[in-house]
Amino acid sequence: MKSKLFILILSVFWAHLVSAVETRPKMRRACLNRLDSTLDLLWFKPTDNCNSFTSFSLYGRDDILSTFNFLGSYNNFSLDNISIKLKNLKDWEFYLVYNKACNGVDSVFSDTITIDNTAPFDSQLDSVSVDLTSQKSNLGWSNNPSKDIKGYYIYHVTGNNDTIGDIVNTSFQDIGPRDPSVNAVSYSIAAYDSCRNLSLISLRHSTIHLQAAYDQCQKSISLTWSRYVGWAEQEYQIYMKSGTGNYKLLVGSVNPAISQFTYNFPVFGETYCFYVRAFKSGANISSSSNIVCVNTNTITAAANSYVAKASVQRGIIELTLVTETSTSLQKVNVYKAEGNDPFQLWQSLNHTGGTLELIDNNVNVQTKSYSYYFTTEGPCNLIFDTSQTAKTILLSVSMLSPGNQQINWSLYSDFIKFTQSQELLLSDNENYDKSSTWNVLNALNNSTKFANDNTVFGVNQEKICYAVRALENAPTPSYPRRDTSYSNIQCITADPIVFFPNAIQLNGYNNTFFPKGTFIDTAASSFIIYNRWGQIVFETHNIEKAWDGKENGEFVQSDVYLYRATIVGLNGKVLYFDGTITVLK
Repeated sequence: MKSKLFILILSVFWAHLVSAVETRPKMRRACLNRLDSTLDLLWFKPTDNCNSFTSFSLYGRDDILSTFNFLGSYNNFSLDNISIKLKNLKDWEFYLVYNKACNGVDSVFSDTITIDNTAPFDSQLDSVSVDLTSQKSNLGWSNNPSKDIKGYYIYHVTGNNDTIGDIVNTSFQDIGPRDPSVNAVSYSIAAYDSCRNLSLISLRHSTIHLQAAYDQCQKSISLTWSRYVGWAEQEYQIYMKSGTGNYKLLVGSVNPAISQFTYNFPVFGETYCFYVRAFKSGANISSSSNIVCVNTNTITAAANSYVAKASVQRGIIELTLVTETSTSLQKVNVYKAEGNDPFQLWQSLNHTGGTLELIDNNVNVQTKSYSYYFTTEGPCNLIFDTSQTAKTILLSVSMLSPGNQQINWSLYSDFIKFTQSQELLLSDNENYDKSSTWNVLNALNNSTKFANDNTVFGVNQEKICYAVRALENAPTPSYPRRDTSYSNIQCITADPIVFFPNAIQLNGYNNTFFPKGTFIDTAASSFIIYNRWGQIVFETHNIEKAWDGKENGEFVQSDVYLYRATIVGLNGKVLYFDGTITVLK
């Protein structure tokens, strides 16, 4: 009977206890920060239906052979986690005790828990790819199979393996400063759990870096890329779009040992864009490269190239070449011929269009005419255009008799708009040029190539000079210039005019003898004085030096003496004179 009563009382006690404490504390996680020995402890709280708890205590030990030690007491029953500093970094074990149960005597014990040092399983990237729209790197991987996964660290693989992301998802877009269009970018990931236990860092994956080289001459675009790093490739496929289209055109595929491809484009003027996709061997996984675009600007040939003028000025030749602008012009090649000789390449000049002024100093414009033409050249040594040939005007003058000059010249018919008219020009100075004021003797038609002139020398005029000026037809909308071309300048010089005195008086006013006149080259002229016996009394090779009637420093006797003179004119004409001179005292 007493036994039954004891069982009844015990049943009532346990029923009351169960109704007061429905669960006991359950340890969830013990995390240790090994940098500062901070423990983070988490648990499931017990229920206290009779509000009998007075405190709860934490016990721990750092060795399984040691006894548990009291680590702290708490009276905030809403807590389900605490953080404390441990005295070392050993593998601790903990439990909690809630005081008191509803009976006011018993305490409620939790289970024990050890520090969580178990890292998650390793995570590996599936692929790293460059997004076609944003041109940023996209990373993807599968869920980590570990039960406790808090998130993933993303690393930019460099010498320091910089952390660039901390996420809970299984994909990541790198919107940072790294640019996969500049160079390949490498990434790794690592999974971590609630205690920040970290898995091993994954194998490195690197984006495909695509580059393009444009060969206008071959009408080709050469693509080269860095191979995908992260898994074995099955093949690479090359996709292209032109203009504003989509990347629907597969233009080629290569095996993984090849990292280049040449695309021969059909027409100039389009913009061609490419990307490369690598496929993983034996799996339906791929990675795309960055995009590269090449603008194949149309080659625009230069046309309507012409020599605006070839003109003689002060012994040189001035050339003006005109080409179109806004073309693909890169160079002009100027050809020159001397007289009737064949053309030779004279100059090759970098030029992108417009007007080009040139000077040719290596000429003899008084004896020869010179012809010029040029070609325009674009990319790939492509000859676009050839100008007309322009030949300088060669003029010659001969004096048939004083006041009767015959002038001949070659016609200049080489203007792009042809010659409208010509002018025969007159001057007394061979140094005149296009900026000088010429006297226009005659206005001539465009076919006249000779003339006679009756201009005579003035009193102090040594030279009569001629030139011809050709005038181009009026400007047009297509050819808005109007140019002129000058010939060489040819001059005639008057014959020397000479007067010899027939007597000198040694003590008088006319006491010296020398030839007098005009148009004489005195430094080149000479004379000799002989006595009646044929002996030389005086000799000079510069007629400005007069004979003063002396021989060896003494005056000669009054007598008749013979002179013989060689007179050279300014025009080069040589005259010889013999005569007598009477010497008086």
